[in-house]
Amino acid sequence: MIFLAALPLLLLCSCSPDAGLDEAEILPLNGDVIVLGGGIAGLTTALEAARHGASVILCFRERPDERWMWRDGILGTGEEGNAAALEGALRHYGGSEGKEWHYRLLARRADESLAWLSRETGLKVIPAGGFLYLPENLSCDQAWERLYNKALDEGVRILEGVQVEELLFGKAGQAAGIKLADSHGLKHTAYAPAVVLADGGYLGDGERMEKLAPGRPVASWRGRGEGDSVRLARAAGLDLVQENLFSYTLAVEEGQKWVEADPPPGTLLIVDKEIYSFLPQAEAELASAVLQSEAGTGYLLVAEANLEAGAEPNWPRYPGLGAFLEAYGIDLPQLYRRFSRPQGYFYGCPVKAAAAYCLGGIAVNEAGNVLRADEPVPGLYAVGESAGGLHGAALMPGAALTEALAWGRRIGEAASRYAQG
Repeated sequence: MIFLAALPLLLLCSCSPDAGLDEAEILPLNGDVIVLGGGIAGLTTALEAARHGASVILCFRERPDERWMWRDGILGTGEEGNAAALEGALRHYGGSEGKEWHYRLLARRADESLAWLSRETGLKVIPAGGFLYLPENLSCDQAWERLYNKALDEGVRILEGVQVEELLFGKAGQAAGIKLADSHGLKHTAYAPAVVLADGGYLGDGERMEKLAPGRPVASWRGRGEGDSVRLARAAGLDLVQENLFSYTLAVEEGQKWVEADPPPGTLLIVDKEIYSFLPQAEAELASAVLQSEAGTGYLLVAEANLEAGAEPNWPRYPGLGAFLEAYGIDLPQLYRRFSRPQGYFYGCPVKAAAAYCLGGIAVNEAGNVLRADEPVPGLYAVGESAGGLHGAALMPGAALTEALAWGRRIGEAASRYAQG
C-alpha cells in the first residue's frame, strides 16, 4: 500500500529535471539509455531515444554555451538538393582525411535534420550561400529551451549538476551504466544497457590542451567543454584518435585572454611574407596559414579610410602604414602598393590560430559504437564533438550543428533499439 501511494510521486519525478537527487535515495537509478551531455547533440539523442520507447536518463554538469555553433549555421543540400555535391564539399573541406561514411551521413541527412529542427523548435532559416543556412528567428538559447522541454514531455529524466565519475561495464565488456556525483556531492549509480557520450570536446581541459597544443590559445568563446567523455574513455581504456587535431579559428588578444577576431571588410592578413585578403568563408585556410608560419603569428591590418563609421575595430591605431610596420618589425615594402594613402591612419594587431573544435576524440565505427582495441563496445556510443576522427583536417561551417542533429537522431534510435532487445 505504501508503494502504491508513492507511485504517482515517483512517476512525477521521472519526467522533471533533478537539481540533485534525494539524499534518502539509496536505490540505484535504472533506465534503458543514459545520455551524457546537455547540448543540442545530447538533447536530440535523448529525445529520439525516448520517442522510440526507451526510458532515458539525461545527465550533464552544466548547460554548454553553443551560441558559436548557432552562428556558424546549419547545412542543407541547396536549391538543387544535391546531396552528392554537399558530400564532396565536406570531403574537400576535411582534406579527405575524415570518414567517408560520416560525410555521406551528413550530406544525406542534412535536409532532414534541418526540417526536424524547424519542426521541433519553430526555427526559420535564411540561405547564406552554398550549402549554408543561418537561423533567422530563434536564438540558440530559445531553441535549446524548446528541445529541453520536448525531452521532458517525452518522459526523459534530466539530472543537472551531475559529475560523471566512471563508466560501468558488464562481464562481457558491454556498457552497463555510470557512477556519478549529484549537485550535492552525493554518490549514485545509474544502470542502463546503453550509454551515449555526448558532452562535447576537451578544450576546457587546460592541462591536457597544453600537452596536445603547447603554446596555442584556445577559443574560449566556443564553450570550452571539460572533456568528461574523453576523460572517462581514457580511464576505461577505450580507443582515442587524433587527440591533437583541432579545427582552428583566428583570435586576437584583449587584456589577458584571446577573443574571437572579427575583422571588418577590407582587412588584410599578413603571414610571414604573404598578404591575404581576409574572407570569413576562408577563415579555416587563413588560420592554417598562421598556424604553419615561422612565428605562429600573423597580423591584421585595415586602413581607417576604408571603414564605415562605427566599424572601427578594437585594435591599436597607427599614424601611417610605416608606424604599423615598425611596431611589429615587419619588412614588407610591397604592402605600400596596396594603399592609395599609406600616410593615413591604420588599425592593426597580432593574430593567432586558436583551437576551436576537437577533431579528435573517441574512436567510433559507422554505427556510432565506441571502439576498444578496434572492436565495438556493445551498448556504448559517442556523438558530436566527443567522437573523433570523423571530419578530417577541418570543420566545415554548419557541419557541427548538422552533425549534432543527424548523428543524435541516429544514435538515439540505435541505442533505444539495442537497449530494448
